[in-house]
Amino acid sequence: MPQQEDELIKYIEGTTRDGVPPTRSILKNFGSAVAQDEVSESWVTRFRHRHPDELITKWDTGIDRQRHLADNKRKYELYFNLLHSKMQEHGIDERNTYNMDEKGFFVGIAHRRKRIFSKAVYKSRERTAAIRDGNREWVTLLACVCASGEALPPALIYQGTSGVQSGWVDDLLAEQHQVFVSHSASGWSNNDLGLAWLQQVFERYTAAKARRQWRLLILDGHASHLTPDFLEYCEAKRIMVMVYPPHSTHSLQPLDVVLFSPLSKHYTEELTQRLQRTQGLSRITKRDFYSHFWPAWSSTMTHDLIVKSFQATGVWPMDADQVLQRFNNNPQQQDDELELGEQGDGDTWPQLRRIFDAAVADKAKVEAKRLSQGLHSLQVNNELLRLQNAELRAEINLIKKRLTKSTTLTTQEGDN
Repeated sequence: MPQQEDELIKYIEGTTRDGVPPTRSILKNFGSAVAQDEVSESWVTRFRHRHPDELITKWDTGIDRQRHLADNKRKYELYFNLLHSKMQEHGIDERNTYNMDEKGFFVGIAHRRKRIFSKAVYKSRERTAAIRDGNREWVTLLACVCASGEALPPALIYQGTSGVQSGWVDDLLAEQHQVFVSHSASGWSNNDLGLAWLQQVFERYTAAKARRQWRLLILDGHASHLTPDFLEYCEAKRIMVMVYPPHSTHSLQPLDVVLFSPLSKHYTEELTQRLQRTQGLSRITKRDFYSHFWPAWSSTMTHDLIVKSFQATGVWPMDADQVLQRFNNNPQQQDDELELGEQGDGDTWPQLRRIFDAAVADKAKVEAKRLSQGLHSLQVNNELLRLQNAELRAEINLIKKRLTKSTTLTTQEGDN
């Protein structure tokens, strides 16, 4: 029935907001629960085609489970309360508010992109993918941006054990480019490089503007950012360090939310153009990285986009609702709502329908139609809740069994 399908669409919207949009098989289970009868695979296809404006099929990109569990409004409220209260207490405005983070690059690997193939060649299976270099050598970027719209010079950490080689930076022009270059065995930052960045990049390029005012540096909880030497230096230089809550940078960090995605896109475009020019015959190495990185960096780190990144994450202007408003559209079900799904058995709702049909003589009246629609809506939601609760109970029982086995093993080991 159309009304039942409308309720199912609303339910799918809710599960999507919760981070668990249904697969085809799960949607089939939803439909069977609502219909109280097994629906076919073809029903799923027809259902999708009947609602092209409400439903779309996409490959999911995935979100880490820990990030999902950490995504709760109260945690974010506490973060913003602390952040904004400290900014007000120390008189910190956009000119002295910074976000720093790391981003890794595989030298020769671009992100997936849609391409236009010759249909004949593609169907013949002669060529179904584009050439890519595939060099997996690693370079880490240390990026830092200011809420007033400026980016500090980037710092690049190349993977290597024998120092920075001149060939890596042949394309670096001192009169045009401001960039810091170092190396590590892994290509990642470490405690020494984190402190060196703080002293040689952050302090050097922000102290004059701040004078003796406090500066705010917001970053994730990476170990190289939270060493005693790092924190002591910050305290001595009137730099207040703010650390994001665990698993929240995808929502709270300006660099993550707004800037790193277009940076990756621009870098991919540079690699793609290089491969197009050379027909894939010239290998991309660490010597080539900077010539592709710098145009991507320059295209991304614009004043307007940097300002937007701090606005979108509620940092500056100080507006927590920029982030918290998305929770307002996804209220958690209250205990009394969950209880509704526990009442009655599978025959309850058909019984209510028969009672309604017998009691209401003129079903064409507006009031009767509204009551009927309300009954349909409650029935659909109840069946979906029953299915959801049954699945949760099954998962809880499985966890209990595992915990019981674990406890038994521990007890036996203790007795021996």
